[in-house]
Amino acid sequence: TIAPPITGMLRILALFALALAAPCSGFNAAAGRRSRVARNSAAVRMEDAYGASHTSFYTSEEKKDKYETLQEILDMACKDKDLQAIIKEQMQACVKITEALRTALVTVEGSSNTFGDVQLTVDVIADKLMFEACYDSELVFEAASEEEPELKPIKESGKYVICWDPLDGSSIVDNNWAVGTMIGIWGKETGLLGATGRDQVTSLVALYGPRTTVLVALDDGTYEFTLGEGNQWIASRTKIQIDKDAKIFAPANMRAAQDLPGYKALLDHWMENRYTLRYSGGLVPDVYQQFTKRQGVFSNPTSEAAPAKLRLAFEAAPFALLVEKAGGKTSDGVTGGSILDVKITGIDQRTALCIGSANEVDRFNDMVLGKK
Repeated sequence: TIAPPITGMLRILALFALALAAPCSGFNAAAGRRSRVARNSAAVRMEDAYGASHTSFYTSEEKKDKYETLQEILDMACKDKDLQAIIKEQMQACVKITEALRTALVTVEGSSNTFGDVQLTVDVIADKLMFEACYDSELVFEAASEEEPELKPIKESGKYVICWDPLDGSSIVDNNWAVGTMIGIWGKETGLLGATGRDQVTSLVALYGPRTTVLVALDDGTYEFTLGEGNQWIASRTKIQIDKDAKIFAPANMRAAQDLPGYKALLDHWMENRYTLRYSGGLVPDVYQQFTKRQGVFSNPTSEAAPAKLRLAFEAAPFALLVEKAGGKTSDGVTGGSILDVKITGIDQRTALCIGSANEVDRFNDMVLGKK
């Protein structure tokens, strides 16, 4: 039987296609392999060149079915009822500062504080809200602000002496970057002057960013609370621990590296060993990240040409209590001892500081201070 002309033609075309298929498939497979190898090589070269893919640290926090409330945590981790009350009063002030930051424009107030720093409208608002919380309280004996650095009598029957930096980060708040409030609380029996940071009964640090969170030093460690719906606080992190080792660094006062060879060598060490730089110029976010990433180091040494700016009572001591309760370490930048053991002799007392993961603070003491 003779196949119709069209059917025969289709068979010929099918055979021709089969003849071409094998070599083409081999070619395509080889080309695909070469393409993948080239892409992988390029990716390796890019990673070696920029190091972006393995130097970012993302959260490892897993969502919980239920989060404890502030009161539930205080009932478990703060035995003193009066201390519970003063913590809640100060956190309520942070709620009001949050609301003010959402609506207030960042403008110059037309005045300066005692230190000569230009005051911004948001500084004045935050400071006013903190003082209002103290005057409304039955528990505050004396209070002092970085904006008004003198101990003011509040109530003779009060139990606590409170000092605060109402809004740390004035130089970056106009950028709409994260800023914060730092609060140290001492008992009336020790007072502030003549006491040390270790005498604090608690400390709090609030961070105002996309969310408002507050770190609080309680009986058994450092806790984080997040401001949730209806302005209610929930415990977002409990008994936080800061690892001894770190790969995140926040180097402040780098001008001092021109005068301190040890600090320059330390900065070189961090960069040569591919540590991740996370530094905004705001003390609160730059140290706060140690609690969320559970590692890190903040350094702020001093020299004659680059003197100390950090205030011991308003900034260093409150953060140091939180860090050391979380297993971290601090250095006074002079002796290498804990910043919590430095006696507070003046409201305006300044200090050098290194704070964070223990092994990195030890490295700072060794390389910058020559202390083992």
